Parts: sequence; structure tokens; C-alpha cells
Amino acid sequence: MTTGHNSELSEKDREKLFSYYHQKDRDIAAKIKALGEEKKANRQNAKASGFQASKLDHYLKSFLAEDQQKPVDRLKSDRENLAWLGLIPDTSGDLLAQVDRVDGDQLIQAKGYHAGLTNLDRVSGYDGGSADDKLWLEAYDAGKSEYETDIPDILARIEAARTNEEPAPDSDDPFGADDQSDEAA
Repeated sequence: MTTGHNSELSEKDREKLFSYYHQKDRDIAAKIKALGEEKKANRQNAKASGFQASKLDHYLKSFLAEDQQKPVDRLKSDRENLAWLGLIPDTSGDLLAQVDRVDGDQLIQAKGYHAGLTNLDRVSGYDGGSADDKLWLEAYDAGKSEYETDIPDILARIEAARTNEEPAPDSDDPFGADDQSDEAA
């Protein structure tokens, strides 16, 4: 019998095999549902922080694009439409016509910083040890460091605001309980 060919199975064995695939499908569907609930909760938290779902969708779609030129082309088309409507200045079709263009190093730094900030793998994609690789890795480390140090504080402040409580003081607080106990003695 070959894989995927069940014509030689008895009707009872076919039913059992079907139940096997059904169970796997059911388990996958439950995981998808749970992930959907998790995504929904994340979107609600993002919205409460001022980020719309459409912004997250666009960012993820651009991030996952196999052809990174497609989101750029889409942006160019959207900018052209807005210019034709008179809502933004016409850049004559040049997406990067603004004075604030980034150079190659700034682009490498932005990509490295984003990778660190979003906890991607610490692999630049540039030749190991090259100037571009070192620049990307420095930016990655900066993004990773900022994420690890700032996100817990930001989340604590959001939670405190949500529950109308004061965030827990840092241990570095010069007016903390340790200093007060020394004064009392």
C-alpha cells in the first residue's frame, strides 16, 4: 500500500483512519482558535496603547513580504494617489524625493535596530566581520538592549494606569525603604 492510497483498507479501517485525520484537524482548529483569541487580545492591548490593527497588519505584511519591493511600490502608488488628491505635496513620482533620505549606513542601522527591538535572530545577513555586519550588529545590540530595559517599565506603567495604581518603585530609588530604615536607626 502506498502513502495516501487507502483503497485496500476495509471500510472499518477507513473510518478509523478518517477519525485519525479528523482528530488532527480538530486539534489544529483548536490551536488556531486559541491563537486567534491571543491575537485578538494583543490587538486590543495595542489599540489601548494607540496602535490600530491596520497598522499592525501593514507592518507584519511588509515585514513578511518575500519581495520587499512590493510594499515600497504600494507606498509609491498610495503617495501618488494622495498627491493627485492634493492631500500631500507632489514628489513627482520619486518616493524618496524628500530631503531626509537615509544613506546606506542609516538603512543598515535601522534594519539592525529593528531586528534587535523585535527580538529577531542576531544574524545581519552581511559578510561576517565586514563594516556593514559590524554596523548592523551594533544597531541590533542597541535595539535589543532598549527592548530589554524599556519594555518592562513601559508595560508596568501601562498596567499601573489601567489599574489606577502606582508602579512599583525601582530598587535604585534614593527614597526607598532601605534608606528610611537607616535614618530611623
